[in-house]
Amino acid sequence: MNAIELKAKWRRGEPSPGMWLSLTDITVAEMIGDVGLDWVAIDTEHTAIDLQSLQNLVIALRDTPTVVRVPGNDTIHIKRVLDMGAAGVIVPHIYSAKEARLAVASCKYPPLGIRGTGPRRPSRYGLDEKAYLADANASTIVAIMIETVEAVSDFDAVLKVEGLDACMIGAVDLSASMGLLPNFDDPRVIETIDQVAAKARAANMPLMSGRSPDADENSPFGWNNLLKQGLNIIPIASDQGLILAGAREMLATFRAAVGGDQKCPR
Repeated sequence: MNAIELKAKWRRGEPSPGMWLSLTDITVAEMIGDVGLDWVAIDTEHTAIDLQSLQNLVIALRDTPTVVRVPGNDTIHIKRVLDMGAAGVIVPHIYSAKEARLAVASCKYPPLGIRGTGPRRPSRYGLDEKAYLADANASTIVAIMIETVEAVSDFDAVLKVEGLDACMIGAVDLSASMGLLPNFDDPRVIETIDQVAAKARAANMPLMSGRSPDADENSPFGWNNLLKQGLNIIPIASDQGLILAGAREMLATFRAAVGGDQKCPR
């Protein structure tokens, strides 16, 4: 699935599974790329992933569309991420429609935006430069995060921004912005997310979940509730989350096999 097909799937409201990647090991990325996910999101906002490591991860993921959560709404940084072959970006810290327009402009070539030309990897280092430049504005994925009370209050205007492909709900930062941290499952946070989701559905704006679904179906962030809200673009897991869950499960299995915390029989 290429980026244009992926964006069309999102617009149709179909459930779209992806995964968060936060580790720098390219073999992990390569394995994830072969699973069959619709997309992979690489987090460079809250991790130590630098640009060289990021390029290695994008290369390892090969044919899986890769969206990179960049550290902020920085035109130059976004350009460099796209020029290494990422399918698109997720831009955090968006507070208004004006900032959403800047995020879109940073991803689009003139006359639609301000992205400078120099697409190394996506143009096959110049071999397909004209072909890439002809389709780049249509194929590049532009997503922004809705994670503050300011963004929520200006969401009607945000939804009118041309070129925006999806909005990601950041529940934890939203709770912080509302003065409710660490209670990101507070009913007031969930109510706010419901209001944002309803507006997005009415405007046919695809919604991404920033969180992987909780195992507890009674949780506001369980599978059923996320889908009911209309968040159709869902990270099913994260690389570090799978490692932690797997290690804890195997440790529990071991302890059960040897009788709790007792020593192993010789």
